[in-house]
Amino acid sequence: MNRSALALALCFGACAAQAGGIDLVGAWTLNVERTEAVQPDNSTSSWWEGLGGRFSTSVTVGGIPVPTGGRNPQEQIGEPGSPQMLRCRSFTIEQLEDSLLLTYESVGSEVIKPGPYRGMRSQWNSRKLTSNYESTTRKVKRTLEVGKDGRLLMSVTINPRKGKTRRFKRIFDRA
Repeated sequence: MNRSALALALCFGACAAQAGGIDLVGAWTLNVERTEAVQPDNSTSSWWEGLGGRFSTSVTVGGIPVPTGGRNPQEQIGEPGSPQMLRCRSFTIEQLEDSLLLTYESVGSEVIKPGPYRGMRSQWNSRKLTSNYESTTRKVKRTLEVGKDGRLLMSVTINPRKGKTRRFKRIFDRA
């Protein structure tokens, strides 16, 4: 009888501690099926794509792009890669005194502080984290939001200076 009362008290204490904290804090694992369902269309739909494949245009004749048959490389030398949060399958969020520590499995980690910090402007509440940064080549907006169903929606928008804006969405479940 005493063990069950102790277990109930510990469970109640843990639930109360989490209710007063940030819902974002914890370990998260990618939900592949749900991620595929919410993925935005980033394709560059052009008239020649209906001709049986995706072509790059490096030649123009009379101002009209002509498909050359080759593909443009996704990332070229000197271009910044994808943000760390898009390269991981699981990550953890820990609350420090005045900041959040995001640790991406097999990729790296970053510290996020409220307001401007190291070129990034961030803010958060118990259910949502937003951070923006800008470099000489692009602007990046990242949002992590816990929905009513308890899943985390990660949205990343990359807006290159000379290119098309790309949007990515990922759904994560608690690990």
